[in-house]
Amino acid sequence: MFLKRGIITGAVLSLVLGLTGCSSTGGNSADGKVELRYAIWDKTHMEAIETLIDGYEKENPNVDIKVEQYSFADYWTKMETAAAGGSAPDIYWMNAVNFNKYADNGMLVNMKDYIKDKNVDMSQYLESLSSLYNYKGDQYGIPTFWDNNILMINTKLMKEYGIPEPKENWTWDEMIAWLTDAKSKLPKDIYPFTSYATEESQAGVFNEIASAGGKVISDDKTKAMLTTPETKEGFKRYFDLVKSDLHSPHDITVEVTAGTLFKSEKALVLQMGSYGLLPYSDKEQAQVAGNFKLYEIPTIKEGNKSKTVIHGLGNVISSNSKHPEEAFDFIKYISSEESMKKYTELALVPQAHKNVQDLFGQVMKEKTGVDTSVISKVAEDAMPLPTSFETSKWDKAIMDNINKFMQGKVSLDQAIENAQKEMQAILDKEKK
Repeated sequence: MFLKRGIITGAVLSLVLGLTGCSSTGGNSADGKVELRYAIWDKTHMEAIETLIDGYEKENPNVDIKVEQYSFADYWTKMETAAAGGSAPDIYWMNAVNFNKYADNGMLVNMKDYIKDKNVDMSQYLESLSSLYNYKGDQYGIPTFWDNNILMINTKLMKEYGIPEPKENWTWDEMIAWLTDAKSKLPKDIYPFTSYATEESQAGVFNEIASAGGKVISDDKTKAMLTTPETKEGFKRYFDLVKSDLHSPHDITVEVTAGTLFKSEKALVLQMGSYGLLPYSDKEQAQVAGNFKLYEIPTIKEGNKSKTVIHGLGNVISSNSKHPEEAFDFIKYISSEESMKKYTELALVPQAHKNVQDLFGQVMKEKTGVDTSVISKVAEDAMPLPTSFETSKWDKAIMDNINKFMQGKVSLDQAIENAQKEMQAILDKEKK
């Protein structure tokens, strides 16, 4: 998963708060060039990033940009420690889960004036992504690559067992009927459906909440919305499926993992993040790419356009940077339509610019044989990943209560009620 949900720790954040601004990152090299440091966590993006850096440096010979790549396991610890010492990289990847804390604590440059002065049109990016990096009305990050969630269906199994292809733009009831028919044709050791029901909300129930027209958190991030009728409907539809014999048994799913069940052809359908397609960009894996097709998560509420949750990274500037103007100029360069086209082609990930959405599908079709057009189709109306200051805490509260339901300790209604109370208590303690 390339858009991780790690979150900054409170203890280090307090230290950051006291020390931010004590010293600065970046500087000038011996030959007088402006030096910028750029931190990322995914090495599979290096070719794309270095290509864009080469292009930028040719146009701006006075700037020297160095990439620092860390494993995700180390990334946030590195960023926290660097921020505490005033030596954070000039530019770095930010995810939505951490963003609010970093922005609120003065660790990021407010891009409002730069966006205005450099004539950057924020409407050219998917609003569901740019909104993730907007804090109190100001923009602190420019969105880059993203993922959402879809259904991956094994076409080989459909053909082998005489299962018809699902209809386009199907409803939840139509999917359940289709899965029921599929179950009657599949061997007992192949499950019609599998998903990450208790392991991950982002790839799991949040999508059904979006499809039902619900919300996890209010727009102002102060109210838990788990007990609203639409949100409860999303919970109910999804977990009715998870608990049924159409879904892989919970103990098997957790032990083996949904992804492994699908890859080993023990599940017909997998609900997954679009990042799960990345392994198929490898030449050796591409040969099996023709064995599946991608579909939308079905509509639960009639007329509702949102069918998935979306999350994308943002490029941000450290408030410690000695060269924020040059840093923003580089971000503007890599956020242009032309640059995002190059990035899409080289890294095989969809980018935030509205004009390059179709390109991802074209490139993936050419290189892997997989039609990914559905991923871009559902992106524009997707629900932005729900976040606040303490996202990880209330997300855990939701999943802990769902686990109690899955273990038969409480009803689903009680699990939702309990999660609502716990989430609201966490939100009430957040900074306002």
